[in-house]
Amino acid sequence: MLRIGGPSPDLSVPGGIRVRPFLVLALALATLLASLGLATPASAAETSVKVAIIVGPVGEELTPVYLDLAEQAADAAESRGATVAKAYSPDATPEKVLAAVENANVVIYLGHGVGTPNPYSDTPSAATTNGWGLTGPNADGSHADSAADGTLAYYGEAWIAAHAKPAPGWVMIYSNACYAPGAGEGFDTPASEELAAARVSAYSRAPLAELGASAYFATDFYAGAAHLVGTLLDDPSLPFGEVFASEPRYAADGVVELAHASVDGAVTRLQRSPYFEGKADYWYAFAGDPAGSLAGGAAGVLASSPGSGTIGIAVPDLAAVDGLVTGIASSYRENIGWEGQATVALPLELGGAIPEGEAPVVLVCADRCVNLPVVDSCPCYVGTPDQRVANLSHAAWRLVTDAPLEEGLIPVEVHLSPISHPGEGAEGAPEPPRHRES
Repeated sequence: MLRIGGPSPDLSVPGGIRVRPFLVLALALATLLASLGLATPASAAETSVKVAIIVGPVGEELTPVYLDLAEQAADAAESRGATVAKAYSPDATPEKVLAAVENANVVIYLGHGVGTPNPYSDTPSAATTNGWGLTGPNADGSHADSAADGTLAYYGEAWIAAHAKPAPGWVMIYSNACYAPGAGEGFDTPASEELAAARVSAYSRAPLAELGASAYFATDFYAGAAHLVGTLLDDPSLPFGEVFASEPRYAADGVVELAHASVDGAVTRLQRSPYFEGKADYWYAFAGDPAGSLAGGAAGVLASSPGSGTIGIAVPDLAAVDGLVTGIASSYRENIGWEGQATVALPLELGGAIPEGEAPVVLVCADRCVNLPVVDSCPCYVGTPDQRVANLSHAAWRLVTDAPLEEGLIPVEVHLSPISHPGEGAEGAPEPPRHRES
């Protein structure tokens, strides 16, 4: 049977995973399927909503199909008064993508997907999985999409959590990206419910838990992203559960709801139904709070404090007093270029940034005090009840505390002026906060 999607996957290359290969007759079917798709906007009243649309390279044959799907989503957003920021292959570079995503209320991604679990690795890296396949460092101006030669590069959940800065309560939409709705790739057998749920939970955890998203949608349906963004903007107060059910190919008898595997207070909804060539699999999914909405996202439970319902709690000012900041720290795996090293990312308000030269050093104290280079900035929920003062790499976490990574958050002190240089110990450093006497 005819399938579009380029050559077979290079199974020896982590991340050499093909995008959904099923859009066989997509362009020929566009007219027919459009009749299934977009609701007519109730009005074209101006809104303050920003929609970012990313199209990663998926090969010379398939990328034009994805660009067409992206333009349908852009038209749906613009016709409803939204501002649209685009980062399309062959110019979907990390810099342009982050610029498009900044302060976006809705982010739509079309491109290659590398999810977890997958058939390629038992220990996948957060640096490359559950994220976006973007224009690589060796791009040649085409839509070439090889991770092996660098025309494509995968930027995973750790990179997105560390660098992307969408608006509070934003919504993430994945369109036609393998693994994102639960189904695998074209050669895979249909996913089990357990496997599909694990994939959707993994893909959605960074948006929901790290970047304050109020909802996550993933669709393999033709023009599915255009339908979703149109429905969200037609009635921003419509509950996400109803947005999910508004899809013309929604099949209630194929939907199951489960608790999210890693985000307290969130659920996953998975739809198993026949679609590509009659194959039944998990082509459509949601994660978040079904009662939430785009209008209420900035004040929603998941956006302000995942799973805690602590709306209205006073948030302390994020400011240093005599060079000292006290608060909560979270963790991330590592930064590109600093793999395996003990590093820290700080909020912009505390001087967090990607260093142009030698990285500045701060002293971080938990169970122990350690000097750490500041190698990035973090959103860190600044201004919300979930505000954090630092984001520690896994290696840094293990140096400053005995708490397991699974604990997620620890109290810390951050001294913006280091006591000593990294690698020289921390003699003369203040007592760690957990060891202070009352």
